[in-house]
Amino acid sequence: WWYKPEYIINELNINSVITTPCHEEILPINAWTTQRPYTLRGYAYSGGGKKVSRVEVTLDG
Repeated sequence: WWYKPEYIINELNINSVITTPCHEEILPINAWTTQRPYTLRGYAYSGGGKKVSRVEVTLDG
């Protein structure tokens, strides 16, 4: 039954990785650090040759 077209998976799920900040890195929040931007780095893969349209990030853990 898994060879039927309605059950075949042709595309991968969206995956993403954050490379900066590192795992368990603590970002201090004070008057000096809140005045400067912090750059997040990473990559995302959507599969199926489609472009990634957006990446959402939360700071609440």
